[in-house]
This record gives sequence, structure tokens and C-alpha cells, in this order.
Amino acid sequence: MRAAPLVAFLAPVALSLAGCSVPPEEIRAVSAAAAAFAARDQAADTAGACRYLAPGTREELAQDPGPTCAAGLADADLPNPGSVRTTDVYGRQARVELDQDTYFLTSFPDGWKVNAAGCTPRPRQPYRCLVTGG
Repeated sequence: MRAAPLVAFLAPVALSLAGCSVPPEEIRAVSAAAAAFAARDQAADTAGACRYLAPGTREELAQDPGPTCAAGLADADLPNPGSVRTTDVYGRQARVELDQDTYFLTSFPDGWKVNAAGCTPRPRQPYRCLVTGG
């Protein structure tokens, strides 16, 4: 799977929400979704890990490289993420920094889902992510 830059959408949102308080249960929900995705992926349960991905990300993996989300996720060869270090929530968007990875998540009616994983920061540029929703 080719690496794709993730649009740096969080910075403007973060600035507009500066000073806003996020309920602790929301931070726990985001962290739990990220940890569940990481645990399934590290256990090589790619089909299980795909359930924690946003719909667009699942579709992208099924198409590139395909033929299924699970096969695409296995092909992405994500790093061992380690444990959750920080969780930042900005409305319906979130960033979770783990020991060796960064995930971006979005809130859906059925919970928080991973939009992008395998993300590394780049100076003055958007993150580069191995798995994205296109």
C-alpha cells in the first residue's frame, strides 16, 4: 500500500477549540477505540481490526491493494504501536499518539473509528500515513 499524506485538519480545529473542555469519558472512548484497533492488528486479527476502521478507510484498503480490508491491512505492515501516550479530541475528530505510531479517529454514530494509522509527523507538512481513508 502506498503511503498517503493526511491533510492537516486538526491544527485549525484545535485553535478554534482552545480552552474548550473535553469530557473524560470521551477521551476514554477514543483511547479505547485506538487501543482495540492496535491490539487486533498486533494479534494479526486483521479482519477484527478492520471493524475499528472508518468506512472510507475500510473501502480504501479493500481497493488498494485489496482484495479485502483484511488483506490490505496486512499488506500495510503497520508498526508495533505500543501503548497510548496522549489523546487529543477536537469535536468529532481525534489524534491518538502511541509509543511508535499516531492514529487519527472520527466519531460515528456507532463509536470512534480509526481514519488513519501508521502516521508519522513531518516538519511543516501533513502527517504521512500508511493507512488512510483516501
